[in-house]
Amino acid sequence: MTDHLLVPMDSSPMAKRALEHALSTRPDARVTVLYVIDYIEESYGARALIGTEKLRDRAQQRAEELFEEATEIADEFDEAIQTETVVGDPAREIVAYAEDHDIDQIVIGSHGRSTMSRILLGSVAEDVTRRAPVPVTVVR
Repeated sequence: MTDHLLVPMDSSPMAKRALEHALSTRPDARVTVLYVIDYIEESYGARALIGTEKLRDRAQQRAEELFEEATEIADEFDEAIQTETVVGDPAREIVAYAEDHDIDQIVIGSHGRSTMSRILLGSVAEDVTRRAPVPVTVVR
């Protein structure tokens, strides 16, 4: 039996499907939705124009919006979720969170926000699958 699932979340449809999959297939499990703030994806130009503090505020606002959406999805399944935000490289932070928080399984969308992001940064789902200390379910 899986007790604690980790579902990394971004704004992609695949992340939402991963959450729906986790909630529908493991209704008795505790589910933590994790949003990783990745400042590397922000351009240097944006930092220069609006500043680091403004970027942090934007990232936190994005996290709150994603968590609201995740909570709405969980409500559709009559389930509760926990939410967490961390800062860093998404694949590394997802794996580290699983190691540090007694996670039994990771349920992750097959790809994130954009094709260009996947080409430049590599596949987060692939990196997590390779490095995770627990089973990983990739949802497409």
